[in-house]
Amino acid sequence: MKKVKVEITSIIKQEGQVEHFKCTGCGTLSCDNDTYRIEYMEKNQSAEIPVKLLYKTDELIMQRGTIENNNYNMMKFMANEKKNCRLIAAGKIMDLTSFTKSINFLKKNANNIQLKVEYQLFSDIYLIGDYKISIDCFEDTQS
Repeated sequence: MKKVKVEITSIIKQEGQVEHFKCTGCGTLSCDNDTYRIEYMEKNQSAEIPVKLLYKTDELIMQRGTIENNNYNMMKFMANEKKNCRLIAAGKIMDLTSFTKSINFLKKNANNIQLKVEYQLFSDIYLIGDYKISIDCFEDTQS
């Protein structure tokens, strides 16, 4: 298990609007064969949010936030497939569907990996938005 720094870039397109977000975090990265586990605390403007990622060949599972804090999502991504997902925000539970356009994993070197996911989020048949997420993990050599 390695300590890592994480940089997250998100591009969200909803109702003709485009928003860009960047945030950082610190956590751990472990690898067992071709399965990668990344856990980190995402730092944004209002709080720190726990995030867990599990990547195995062409599949990503993401848990973000906590149910106890009414800020949670659980999503699964597989290229060209629809998957059910659950979001909890402000006490409301939303069961949605995601369609993964692409998922890319790049091991840049022994100390740096990158995950990129592009997906659409639907409520029933209605498109909520298009999303692009890039997650870069760098070994934290200062800890």
